[in-house]
Amino acid sequence: MPTKEDVVSKEIFQLKQKVEEMGLELRYISTLLQNTQVTDLRRPELIDMLRDEARQKAESRLDAGMAKRCDMRPECRQKFMELLDENLNLLDRPRVTEEDLDQQSQKLESLKLHAVAGRCDGCFREVGSLFQDQTELMRQLHLYRSKEEIRDSIDLMPEDVIVRDLLEPLSNPQRMVIMKALSRSQRSFTELSTLTNLRGGNLLFHLQRLTGTGMVFQRGGRGDYALTPKGQRSLETVNDLYMRTSEAERERAVAGATSEHPRTSASSN
Repeated sequence: MPTKEDVVSKEIFQLKQKVEEMGLELRYISTLLQNTQVTDLRRPELIDMLRDEARQKAESRLDAGMAKRCDMRPECRQKFMELLDENLNLLDRPRVTEEDLDQQSQKLESLKLHAVAGRCDGCFREVGSLFQDQTELMRQLHLYRSKEEIRDSIDLMPEDVIVRDLLEPLSNPQRMVIMKALSRSQRSFTELSTLTNLRGGNLLFHLQRLTGTGMVFQRGGRGDYALTPKGQRSLETVNDLYMRTSEAERERAVAGATSEHPRTSASSN
C-alpha cells in the first residue's frame, strides 16, 4: 500500500508535468501570434486552427486529469467540454467582455454546486485551469481585456491622435455611407458618387479624408476604393459600440417602464 509520502510525491510529479505542458502550450501560441501580423489575428482560418488546438488540448487534459474511478466521470466530462466549447465559440466575436467571461464562470460555479467535497476537487481544478488558458488565448488574440486593463489603456490614450485619426474621419454621415458601402466590396468613384449623391470635388474631399487617415485606400492609385484593415476594424468597433449602447438604452427603457407601471399583484385585484 503506497505511503502518504508516495502519494504526495506522485501528485507533485503530475503537477509539474501539467505546468510544463501549460508552459509549452502558451509558448506555442505566443510564438504563433508573434509570427503573425496584427492585422491577420482575426483571420477565420487562424481562429479555427487555434480553436481546434485548444479543444484537443482540453480533451486530452480532461482525459488525463479527471478522476478515473467515478461513475459521474462521463457526464461531468461532457458538461465540462460543453462549457469549454462555449468559451471557444467566443473567439468568433469581435470583442469578449468581462461580463461574457463572468457569465461562463457562473456556469462553472453552478456545476460545483453538485460536486462532492474532496472527491470532485481535482476535476474542477483541471477544468478551472483550462478555463484560464482559454482566457489567456483570448487576451493574446486581443479579443479580451479585463476592466482594469481597459482603464489603464484609457489613461494612456493620446487624445489628439484619437480625435484626428479615428473619431473625426468617422464623424461625418456621408463618410459613414462610404465606409459601409466599402465593407461589402470595393467601389469605383462613380459608384460612390451614386451612393452618396456627392459629385466631383465634394466626394473627393471625403475620400481624401478617409485615405489620409488610413481608413480607405485606392487600388493602383486610380482604381477602385476599398477599406484598409484599420478601416474595417474601426467600422466593426463602431457597430459593436452602437449595438451595445442601443441594447443598454432598451434595457433602461424597459426598466423605467416597469418601475412606472408595476404589475398589479393578485391580492390587489
